[in-house]
Amino acid sequence: MGRTVVVLGGGVSGLAASYHLSRAPCPPKVMLGGSWLQTLEASGCVLSQELFQQRAQEAAATQLGLKELPSHCLVHLHKNCIPQYTLGHWQKLESARQFLAAHRLPLTLAGASYEGVAVNDCIESGRQAAVSVLGTEPNS
Repeated sequence: MGRTVVVLGGGVSGLAASYHLSRAPCPPKVMLGGSWLQTLEASGCVLSQELFQQRAQEAAATQLGLKELPSHCLVHLHKNCIPQYTLGHWQKLESARQFLAAHRLPLTLAGASYEGVAVNDCIESGRQAAVSVLGTEPNS
């Protein structure tokens, strides 16, 4: 299984990786995005495969000490694939929930756009939505 090196939305300096990832025999996967990508787009920078490869190599070298250039590099751009919560997200979410409750609308909010983008957050969001719709905890 390949190791994954994740560059969080805070930019290249937001790299979060365990020590063992940099020592594993498989090549890393580097994910770039979030505010770093939004800043590049806003500045009119050309989003080329070469730019992403360079930034990924810089992140791996700086954060993990991986100085050797990769023998292979595949770059894929998946825009808008992970929600980026904006300032005031939680207040807007609470306001939406209050509106739904006040108007007794048969709608339940669930998924990565609301309470967290991690898989476990999405599973819990779905579980809570099911409880809300069914009115009871499911049998385990």
